Amino acid sequence: MKIGRRLIATLAIAATASSAAGQEYRYAIIRLPSLDESLATDVARGINSLGDVVGGAAMDSKWSSRPVVWPGSGGVIDLGTLGGDVASASSINESGEIVGASGFEPGGSIFVGHAFLWQDGEMTDLGTLGGESSSTQAINNMGQVVGQSEYEFGNHANRGCLWENGEIIALLAPREGRYSASANDINDLGQIVGAALGSESQATATLWIDREPIDLGSLAGEGSSAFAINNLGHVVGQSRAANGNTHAVVWVDQQVIDIHASQYGRYSWGQDISNADQVVGAIGNQLTTRQMFIREFGEPMRLLKDLTPPRTRERWRFDRGHINDAGQICITANITNTLDLYAVLLTPVSPSMTLASPSPGTAGTNNTLTVTDVTPGARVTFLYSRHGGGTRIPGCDLQQNALQLDNPTVIGTAIANQQGVATITRPVPLIARGQTILFQAVVQGECAISQLVVWRFE
Repeated sequence: MKIGRRLIATLAIAATASSAAGQEYRYAIIRLPSLDESLATDVARGINSLGDVVGGAAMDSKWSSRPVVWPGSGGVIDLGTLGGDVASASSINESGEIVGASGFEPGGSIFVGHAFLWQDGEMTDLGTLGGESSSTQAINNMGQVVGQSEYEFGNHANRGCLWENGEIIALLAPREGRYSASANDINDLGQIVGAALGSESQATATLWIDREPIDLGSLAGEGSSAFAINNLGHVVGQSRAANGNTHAVVWVDQQVIDIHASQYGRYSWGQDISNADQVVGAIGNQLTTRQMFIREFGEPMRLLKDLTPPRTRERWRFDRGHINDAGQICITANITNTLDLYAVLLTPVSPSMTLASPSPGTAGTNNTLTVTDVTPGARVTFLYSRHGGGTRIPGCDLQQNALQLDNPTVIGTAIANQQGVATITRPVPLIARGQTILFQAVVQGECAISQLVVWRFE
């Protein structure tokens, strides 16, 4: 007999010791490694569909930064610089080509750098429009790069630009008297989004098709910026609303749609959009108290913290995020009440087995764990931890699955019978009374996992 999720939730609610089996824990939290674990100053800025993440990581001191890639297979790789002390990567395509910006003189100003392209282990200076500095924001799968550059030496105003076929091209603004200030993203069709500024420094979200600018407009007539575009031509960004607050918006067929959810705060910003129309962004009452959200197409936004495992060892506060077509989200996060920054990957999990809550669920006696929907004859490993988080399954890619436990301990293993049921019984010491424990089951060779079960022992 199979025990379904609804029955598990019912049993949990009925019991004195409650379980959170009914909660949707969609992601595992994987902290990406630092170049120097003592510095805790890492930034995640881009992710491709293979799960490779790029950004910046401190080395030698918190005031230095190296461009890095965190391959989906694990580890961290220092990409080097153009010669300066400060550099960061901003985007990576499916071919592993990476773009970013780097200082080019040791000890030079952190504000003066050049856009770079990294490919086949070599870093190339992409130059500028004529000014001192330039930086990139995105590269598509055709190798086209967008970003911004100073256009005149000594004049610190930027122009949005496109690097293509060895050329750097300034992008035009959609209205007379305005100029392109930034080009933030480019899709595989070569469509570019960013913002233009006028003399009053009011931003206007802008779309470039065949380098021709189109004013995307805003919710209240003025004040908007576009940050990302997918291959459907759907754009995400922010706009000033009629109440004067900034709201996250999506442009579909060049029509602006307000996706703000006021119950989470007054201000929101859309940051990235996948080809599956999943939007990630931030929302809050002010910059210092914002939280990250995800929104499926046509659905209301949900807070990411509500979809991650409970009882994490670190009290994460998620910040800027980017999403790929597998639904993985790379995030710059910090631990609440600290200034430490970490690169974190939220990777979706896909439970295919159903784990029942411990029975009888009390300490000081033997307890049984039962998992159903297992491949008959498969060896199931039962694990527990006091903390939620994320752990790679040996031999499994993160896009296949990951455990939602931090530093899990193996309880034991059992072979599934012909009905696809595996059971294990172990004593739970009396000292566990009042403790909340997290459980999960895995079939390692299949990369198959159960849902996360959270249980407080009586």
